[in-house]
Amino acid sequence: MSSSTLFLLRFLAIVLTVHFLMHYYFWHWMVKRPGLSHQKQRLGTGIVLLLFLILPAARTLAAWFSVEQRYPLLWLGHLWLGILMLFVFFFLAADSLQLLTAIGQHLFAKKQYIPDPGRRRFLARALASTASIAVFGVSAFGVKKCLDPPTVNRLPVTLPGLPAGFQGFSLVQISDIHIGAMSMRAELAEIVAVVNNLTPDLIAITGDLVDGKPAELAGELAPLADLKARHGIFFVTGNHEYYSGVEQWLPIIEELGITVLNNSRVEIRQGRDAIILAGVTDYQAGKFGKEHAPDFTRALGGEEKTGETAPTKPVILLAHQPRAVEEAADHGVDLILSGHMHGGQIWPFNYLTPLQQPYLKGFYQHKNTLIYVNQGTAYWGPPMRVGTYKEISQFILS
Repeated sequence: MSSSTLFLLRFLAIVLTVHFLMHYYFWHWMVKRPGLSHQKQRLGTGIVLLLFLILPAARTLAAWFSVEQRYPLLWLGHLWLGILMLFVFFFLAADSLQLLTAIGQHLFAKKQYIPDPGRRRFLARALASTASIAVFGVSAFGVKKCLDPPTVNRLPVTLPGLPAGFQGFSLVQISDIHIGAMSMRAELAEIVAVVNNLTPDLIAITGDLVDGKPAELAGELAPLADLKARHGIFFVTGNHEYYSGVEQWLPIIEELGITVLNNSRVEIRQGRDAIILAGVTDYQAGKFGKEHAPDFTRALGGEEKTGETAPTKPVILLAHQPRAVEEAADHGVDLILSGHMHGGQIWPFNYLTPLQQPYLKGFYQHKNTLIYVNQGTAYWGPPMRVGTYKEISQFILS
């Protein structure tokens, strides 16, 4: 069994385990704790079981339908997943508060605390009702944010040693569109129209463009052929390209007039002036074969660069995951454009991101390297945005 297959099987096992535990926690709070009658508990348990099956069933049945037919089914399944996550966050907060209250009563109460079952049932029902109102309200807001068009962020960037010919140079970044997961051709055509209206000098696509089999989804990328930029369109792989068959996808992407910068670089020239645009494969790509691993030396040329041997031309690096900044900074990169994080997509996931990535969204200074993390031009999984928005980034160099 190949390393990539083992990686995917482990990933699937973790996802299914977490999926089950979230539903069990939801059932415990919404069905068991409120002290419902036996008949209502059986009904509630049946409903939770159906909700548990909706997303796996949607993904299984999707294989029997066309891309257009399965979209509503997957949308519904992922919508419930987003709603469930918000319920879990609410109940975790409630359990944490109850635990702190119990500790306080144990430490400071003058007489022994005797639990009141009736009071507990009342509080459980009140919390379940409050959670339902809050979660469905937030979910409606989050869905609206996902249906809204991407926000264009116009961002001035000062690069040391930028040649005069590149003053005012416009670079547009899009990222994490996930065609095939929840976004399709119509959404991509809207993104292309917005990008072209910005009249960019160069367009960068920083990974997770696709999320499915090339045989089914190749036609959904057709709008990308309409992208227009004076110095071209460039792409680097994200982790989802490797889940989806990267060897088959790359030729399809290149046929659309897009240059793939996987562990490679190009010189962008304006008259006598030039800058370097480089790209590396996804941070985890090596798990799918050593030939896919990111290679900064190959992409940037030579050995690791220190401040004493910094390149004379400004270097912009495309790297899907922000944690690439550690090695990129040692190579004297001036600016890194990343994605992957979706800005957390659904609050409070943003508080969990430091467990895996150093940066979440926006600009950061890492040693002598500036990094920008795009929030994602579309979305993945639950069709919700809570505390984030869909983003197209336009960088104006100076």
